[in-house]
Amino acid sequence: MIQYVKICEDESGSGAVEVPSEPDGTLLLSTIQAQCPGACGLRYKNEQSWRGVRLADNVLYPPFEDGWGNIQFVVVPSKTGELEKVFYWSSLNIKVKITFFHC
Repeated sequence: MIQYVKICEDESGSGAVEVPSEPDGTLLLSTIQAQCPGACGLRYKNEQSWRGVRLADNVLYPPFEDGWGNIQFVVVPSKTGELEKVFYWSSLNIKVKITFFHC
């Protein structure tokens, strides 16, 4: 069953977007990268610490028995340290590219 998974680029949750899972409940890394270029995975906060979402062959697997749950996942930028976001305002014909660096 397709589920929508809420992802965001940082812990603040601003700019969160919901992306669709595959019919088997998994999430393709390419689906995340379409919204957040440079992403290499997802993580989420539990009661004590951060947990990474299992990734194998560019497929992310739901962390819970019943799927993705109703929580927000944070994008993990690639080790190269770049996460790009492009904004385009067609009415003004302006394109702005912002690169975030992972420390």
